[in-house]
Amino acid sequence: MTKLTPLLTSLKTLNITYQTPQETLLGTPETLPTSEPGTPQISYTVAAGDLPSLSITPYSEKWVAFVIGAGKVVTAATINYRMKKNGASVKTGTLSVAANYFYTIQAQFYDVAVGDVLELALWSNQTDSNWDYKAFWVQVTRIVPINKPRLLYPCNFGTVIANPTLALGNPYAMGAGTLTGYHLDVFTYSIGSAVNFESLYPKTYGLFRISRGDSTCSNDVITNTSATYRPYYMKNNVPSQIIFRGLRID
Repeated sequence: MTKLTPLLTSLKTLNITYQTPQETLLGTPETLPTSEPGTPQISYTVAAGDLPSLSITPYSEKWVAFVIGAGKVVTAATINYRMKKNGASVKTGTLSVAANYFYTIQAQFYDVAVGDVLELALWSNQTDSNWDYKAFWVQVTRIVPINKPRLLYPCNFGTVIANPTLALGNPYAMGAGTLTGYHLDVFTYSIGSAVNFESLYPKTYGLFRISRGDSTCSNDVITNTSATYRPYYMKNNVPSQIIFRGLRID
């Protein structure tokens, strides 16, 4: 008797649990130097415990790390920044900040791995600027759940959440970046809540891309200023549950 291989795999549920961001608010703000510091003020080493927890080990995925530095200026100032990965410069730039305003610099490192050292250096053209807040978290993007069969039929984004939520330093989030689904690396549509796709075939972009840190501002920074809020940061809409079956086509 010939044994037939089932056309569809069993129903699989991928739950994604995001870690609580690491946050530090200094009791006493530190004055920024007027030239680039030899050792960046903010440094994080990516650990396994920083990565979102996945209930199923996928065939592939990418990790995006976020590092925030924030503070305040007294005299109107130009804040300079440099983001580094393992000692190499990734991005440098400047931010104009009005007198007595807070500033937030959100650095987004695409494709990080456990052991990577991520740094953010800050300096000012004024002697009365400071920094007193830092934060760090990791999100996942471009998940390919299984390789053979690669085609998923169907694929249900069961839950979508806005992440992260910061707690220290009178924070304010400007809104969640768009989560986008992909089929054969072609944009399907924005995913703002639970949605069911009839079929998806993930390739380079996986099932989805998060906005800040992947589809926009990859290895780049987002800057904001505010008279009231610090940090003034950006969230992403991210999936926390994906339900699927694999369809065998070979």
